[in-house]
Amino acid sequence: MSKVICVDTSGIFFPCVFVEERLLQDKLDKKTDQFIMPAHVMYYNTILSCLKKIGVEKDDVIIMATEGHSWRKDYLASYKAQRADDREKHKLINWDKQFGLLNKLHNQLNESTNWHFVRDWNLAEADDVCAVTVRYFKDKEVVVVTGDKDLYQLDYYDNCKIFTVNKKIKGTKGCYETTITNPLKIIADKTRLGDRSDNLIPLSTDTDEDRELRYMLVNLLELPDYVENTIKEKLSNLPKKKLNLDLLPSFKNAKEKFLKIYEKDSIITYEQCEKLMEKRKARKKKG
Repeated sequence: MSKVICVDTSGIFFPCVFVEERLLQDKLDKKTDQFIMPAHVMYYNTILSCLKKIGVEKDDVIIMATEGHSWRKDYLASYKAQRADDREKHKLINWDKQFGLLNKLHNQLNESTNWHFVRDWNLAEADDVCAVTVRYFKDKEVVVVTGDKDLYQLDYYDNCKIFTVNKKIKGTKGCYETTITNPLKIIADKTRLGDRSDNLIPLSTDTDEDRELRYMLVNLLELPDYVENTIKEKLSNLPKKKLNLDLLPSFKNAKEKFLKIYEKDSIITYEQCEKLMEKRKARKKKG
């Protein structure tokens, strides 16, 4: 039976940008001429690496969840309001250039692959697209590929598996997250404690209404109907697409790397990840 793979593009791209920044700073500090892979190329390679480990079948549906203006700002103007200032602190990053390269890459992948780029510029974040994808394809296995722990709450759904880019297996990053024990607690904790990365900061003066608003903003299991239905409409109208790999970006071995996502020699199963995490847990207990 075919499955759905939903890639949280923001949760993968931004860490690549910060890796490029760290490498550039190291290059400047050491005054070397080392080659630094651009963030958008790292991003492409990271996605392909994850897909190889998951294992892609020809009839699988791949959703690329991309970022838009968040509906949450309509309820709370301060939501993520600090992000622009935070980006300004990263003096080595040309954000306009980075976003331009990302958009160009997405356009190339949209033309060359059978991946579906799902975005609502005026309404939804990538997290929202991932959440609705899990619910829309409720009769299929949905693998959410992410580097963002906010999406771990989607493990609440029986048809959803989280594939994280932040844990290593067999010497490389990327494996199923098998240690999520209580997805609802993620929502409860973020409601109570807030989330500084999203500028959701609880105050001693918070009212019940403030907490209810924070609950609504952090809860991916229940989105406002107009958000949910807009994304569902996009998912219900996915076009039929064919591969045209000659239009892939001109990265080194881009086509060869892409075709490896259909090979079976690198697949890592959920069960393998479970066993590995159990062994790690046992070793940690032994001290």
